[in-house]
Amino acid sequence: RMGGDHVTSDISLGLQVPTANAERIKTFYGGVHATGMDDREMIEIGGDTGDYEHDRRTASRAELIGIMRPRVEEILEEVRARLDAAGFDHLPSQQIVLTGGGSQIPGLDGLASKILGHQVRLGRPLRVHGLPQAATGPSFASAVGLSLLAAHPQDEWWDFDIPADRYPARSLRRAVKWFRANW
Repeated sequence: RMGGDHVTSDISLGLQVPTANAERIKTFYGGVHATGMDDREMIEIGGDTGDYEHDRRTASRAELIGIMRPRVEEILEEVRARLDAAGFDHLPSQQIVLTGGGSQIPGLDGLASKILGHQVRLGRPLRVHGLPQAATGPSFASAVGLSLLAAHPQDEWWDFDIPADRYPARSLRRAVKWFRANW
């Protein structure tokens, strides 16, 4: 399984910082597209080792993006391979929904659209009232969606019809099998 934690791990190794610092750096400064200004934007990567020189280090945002982008590309290429192998090109929706904390990395939606060859959007919990503000973003979209499915398994927005003449049953069975294997 691959995701945002792998990106954080790469940052931790590449910048030689603890995982918690790497997560903070990814959240506040991360991205997948470097600009000319990113070489000049310096990030204090800090530390708490007691070694003044080590704890006062900096890295450029371009260096951070250079660590993040290859892992993000690897993840997206693996997603594309799995979607292709599962036959998802026969399903009615041609839009891919990104969820999870890592989906909020600036520029990820554009890179995902380019690599996956489909329209991409960020998922957010919908049709749920009373969620705390912190749980209304893409980080919690899958958890809220799975909770809704468990609470209302026959709810209308989870049902979809596939015309038999256009989408063979075999493709649907492969899609269901893929979902069971991966979730």
